[in-house]
Amino acid sequence: MVDNDTIFNKIAEALLIDYSSVYYVNAVTNKYKWYSINPEYHSLQIEQDGEDFFANMARDAEQVVYEEDKHIFQKDISKEKLLSEMKKGTMQSIVYRLVIDGKPVYHTLRMIRGVGNQDDYFILGVLNIDKEVRMRQEAEKLEKERAVFNQIAESLAAHYDVIYYVDAETGSYTEFTAKTIYGNFEILETGNDFFAESQTNADILVHPKDKARVQSVLTKDYLISVLENKKQFSTDYRLMIDGQPQYTRLTVMWSSDRIHFIIGVENVNEEVRREKEHIKALKSANELARRDELTGAKNKTAYQELEDTIQQSLDGGVDYLSFAIAVCDLNDLKSINDTQGHKAGDEYIRSACKMICDVFTHSPVFRIGGDEFVVLLTERDYSDRKELLAKLREQVWDNKTKGEGPVIATGISEYDPQKDTEVAEVFERADSEMYENKKYLKTGNV
Repeated sequence: MVDNDTIFNKIAEALLIDYSSVYYVNAVTNKYKWYSINPEYHSLQIEQDGEDFFANMARDAEQVVYEEDKHIFQKDISKEKLLSEMKKGTMQSIVYRLVIDGKPVYHTLRMIRGVGNQDDYFILGVLNIDKEVRMRQEAEKLEKERAVFNQIAESLAAHYDVIYYVDAETGSYTEFTAKTIYGNFEILETGNDFFAESQTNADILVHPKDKARVQSVLTKDYLISVLENKKQFSTDYRLMIDGQPQYTRLTVMWSSDRIHFIIGVENVNEEVRREKEHIKALKSANELARRDELTGAKNKTAYQELEDTIQQSLDGGVDYLSFAIAVCDLNDLKSINDTQGHKAGDEYIRSACKMICDVFTHSPVFRIGGDEFVVLLTERDYSDRKELLAKLREQVWDNKTKGEGPVIATGISEYDPQKDTEVAEVFERADSEMYENKKYLKTGNV
């Protein structure tokens, strides 16, 4: 017949297979025995026999329990709490970390009900649960990361129509699109070489005028280079969809691991259309603001802006400019307004403007005053300036002789880089010549 010691030893061995160590505690005297078959726990220098389990546990906790867990461990390991749990018929369990070889290792201490009079003794089993806890923590971490990823993905999905997750080294990829009903991502397809497939697809789908540029962008080396010093890169191009061009924007950024590209594609056709309409409206408004309402010629504001632009070039040291300024002033406008009315005067101004524009066909004409016009001659008209001025003056003299048609006094001057530093200097010389011509037209004498 097997004696009690043998039975006890077999039970202890069975327990020690699952438990890192076991305490047998006398509930009356507090005396205890500690058993462990794992050599790493012997390095903790825990007493195998003791006179006061609870006092010694509090003492040992200062040495072997992880700092952050000491308070809760010492609180839960009191005799009163353990006996109270035993009377309820519940099993007390404490999770804490032991410091083994300098590292915190998760353990749980469980009270196991004894056989017989449970008020006389109880058994505490210490179980190493580090692997399970860390696996659970890792799973929770992954779950949180997945939740964060889903939130990011949904945010991206709200902005992009399609997203590619591309391995920068191998080119393998996953393509995502948003499920509008569920608000999360759906995997459309995967592939082995995003860059090779993009070249093929671009050849088929991209507008001919954008094709070469898109194909040059969609290479691994280019994307690595362009993202070297910036967070993201975007380019707009046109996709041919049902035979119609659709403006599309491709945005590339690194993923957090710097191993994958995240490439978002969105249809921006409506955005581009609105932008073009806005630019067109601004341009139209600017044109109107710089156009003379009566004649359709450019106005004084437009001339001032052009003069400022030329002056900036002169101030910047540009010495290759060749231009001339012609100043034209209408004779007899006041007399026409006084004798025939302003309607006739307006018609006189329009006729004079047409004469000037018909002569200087390649130059901008500006009405800068009620009866004063300015012409800026460049290129072809600049080369032919003497002939053009002679043609205009000949027509003016013919009008004066016949007594019908506008009579316009004119003067012209060329920019001289050797002496002129201001555009105004060229204008003033042309204006002075115009007044000499006006005097001639009125008196026949210079």
